[in-house]
Amino acid sequence: KEYMGRFYVDSAVFDYTVLTLLVETFGADRVMLGSDYPFPLGEQQIGHLVKTAPALSRRQREDILWRNAETCFGLAPQPTIEEQALAEELSVDLRLASRTPQQ
Repeated sequence: KEYMGRFYVDSAVFDYTVLTLLVETFGADRVMLGSDYPFPLGEQQIGHLVKTAPALSRRQREDILWRNAETCFGLAPQPTIEEQALAEELSVDLRLASRTPQQ
């Protein structure tokens, strides 16, 4: 058990119950998105099981779908959906403000 924190497992298990067991056993921070591409063995829409698993929280989904890969491979973090929406909202506000005549 002391070595389990050194391993990642993939989510290509094709069943909600098994995915939940993986998360309970290894932790959502040790499960990464997996597929059998290019072989049509399981999910045809990669990530669908993770995106629709009722037992996973939003954070656990994000961890499995991309955050764990960022950590494992040392990639630059990507903004969350909320951060992207806020950035877009702010950029629209700034563009509108720059078009408004100054008095």
